[in-house]
Amino acid sequence: MKGWLLILLLATISQSCLEDALADAVVLAPTPSGPVGNPYDTATFFPFLIKEVTVSAFSSMRYQQVYNASVFANVDPKFIYITVFGFRLDRSGFPWTVTNMQINLSTTQRAADDLSSDFAENVGSDDTVVFGPGRHDFPGGLNGPGVQIQLERPFRYNPAFGNLLLDVRIFNGSGPIDMNLPELDAQSSPTDETSRVWATDVTAAVASAADTTGLAGGIQLSAAPSLVIYTTGTTNTPTNYIVIDWPSQPSVFRLQQSPKLGAGAIWQTVTNATPPRYYFPLESAGLATFYRLVWEAGQPVEPAAVPLMRGTTQGQLHIK
Repeated sequence: MKGWLLILLLATISQSCLEDALADAVVLAPTPSGPVGNPYDTATFFPFLIKEVTVSAFSSMRYQQVYNASVFANVDPKFIYITVFGFRLDRSGFPWTVTNMQINLSTTQRAADDLSSDFAENVGSDDTVVFGPGRHDFPGGLNGPGVQIQLERPFRYNPAFGNLLLDVRIFNGSGPIDMNLPELDAQSSPTDETSRVWATDVTAAVASAADTTGLAGGIQLSAAPSLVIYTTGTTNTPTNYIVIDWPSQPSVFRLQQSPKLGAGAIWQTVTNATPPRYYFPLESAGLATFYRLVWEAGQPVEPAAVPLMRGTTQGQLHIK
């Protein structure tokens, strides 16, 4: 089912308000247990660095990690879409490539230290492919963010409905061994916020091992995107222009416009818009133009639309 989302705001707004409107939230997960070197601080090759495994080597993997909903307890409810996963490198390494992998997310009723060895029993009913299957190039580098995966499709997550399951399939993780033997930072969480199960064969239906460790890093969440409309004079754009901004994440939304609403609407994608901004001379604005953000394969939401009217000499935008 095709769904679309539209929220149009009138404004001549301040830069600080604009930055607030376009901000995201980042959750550290699992919650850090202390400084580097604390008893719960550890490292792992799984799942993105399996090429570094030299004893009983393998080239594919099925990996599931659960994050308890409590990890997201302090997140503002407006941040509903997971858009980026970031994982830290525990040791510096050269850039590397996983030639074929897939990431799914779902809301699961399984909690940390309660994952089933049967992979299918852990997967929630909203199971969604958010990346791949395909190639991903990892940048390597020193300790820090290290590994950032921008999801190709955002995942709508509500902690009230259950825990978050990260489900990774590495179809081909082979490659040259980095003599630095880089690893991914991980935590063996004392608060039971995360745990994992895995198999060293991506086609396996049953996990071959499990522990209470979890990859450490950041999960970026974005709000349902809104259109922020204002006249220039508050940002570094030409004067006497109308500017339409929207968040860069989720990246699946496209800007569309129509001269009218209802049965006679003619929605067309604004092809010369460079996300997340579109601007045009005030003089070229028609009597009324309607704008919306569209995610054609996304979740349906309550439609809403208001017209953008010509600006006055004071630079205000009038909403009919």
